[in-house]
Amino acid sequence: MLENINYKIAAYITAYQDEKALNKTIAAIQKQSYKISEIFIVDNSQHQTILETNYSNITTEFHPENIGVDGGLNIAIKWAIEKQYDFLWLFDQDSEPAPDSLEILLAKYQELSAKNHHIGIIAPQILDINTLQEFPGYVFQDYKFVPKPQYSQIYDYYTCDGVITSGSLVNLSAAKCVELPQGNLFLDAVDYAYCMNFRHQGYEVIVVKNTIMSHRLGNYSQVKDRLSKINSEITTFTCLPSRYYYACRNHTYFETRQSNKRMLHFCLIHRCKFLMNMIIRIIRYEPDLVLLKIWACTFGTFDGFRGRLGKVW
Repeated sequence: MLENINYKIAAYITAYQDEKALNKTIAAIQKQSYKISEIFIVDNSQHQTILETNYSNITTEFHPENIGVDGGLNIAIKWAIEKQYDFLWLFDQDSEPAPDSLEILLAKYQELSAKNHHIGIIAPQILDINTLQEFPGYVFQDYKFVPKPQYSQIYDYYTCDGVITSGSLVNLSAAKCVELPQGNLFLDAVDYAYCMNFRHQGYEVIVVKNTIMSHRLGNYSQVKDRLSKINSEITTFTCLPSRYYYACRNHTYFETRQSNKRMLHFCLIHRCKFLMNMIIRIIRYEPDLVLLKIWACTFGTFDGFRGRLGKVW
């Protein structure tokens, strides 16, 4: 049970051109059994998605130039620290935490802190809205990020090296001692890079299994497999070329820089294999812009190797 400690907590949402999804996320935050003091939104939409006048506890920064996930997160962390909040709860606009999720996260934080755990980030179990499958925390093994081993068999909590941004409850007293999110990734791998900043400073990243957040992990479509002789459709995720570019670039950059020198050649091989798998997947399932998407993956991987970052697509 949560002890009677009055934490001061704000929530943060990255918004991008989907008012319906944003309002659902706001509603889920407002319904929490442990009340949020304020919601801060960075709206990267071309036209402002939501008006502050519709709510009593929302502050919005409008950035039609689109400063990306990392740009918004940097602003939000600084904002929350300056306002002396204890925790900042991070969200994408397509996330719906259970009504008691915050209360459960805080209770687990208290429990583990009393046992001398130094927690930087604590997050709920993530379920993909599309597939209802669990999306686990990740650990960095030698030269690549992999799902936490045997995560499905864990029923209380586990430590890991990285969780997705959405749903993450950031301990701001720890965040003051940790480098801010890297400001030149723009999109993808921002969350894992920030989590590793906490890990390098000795803080734990925790996933709590007895509370759930539903989250849309991608856009899913009914598509045909071009390489199959069976003329049937399957449901799979599809991406814009820009998303392929940033995913391949940032994860390549991140994993090659996290790897030590003796493992670097394994990392290079791993990223090339990943690129080939992505190209095959695009050929099989993507309904349009196939050549452009293949180019985005290839160009992104090459830029990741050479460290060309920023909003360049």
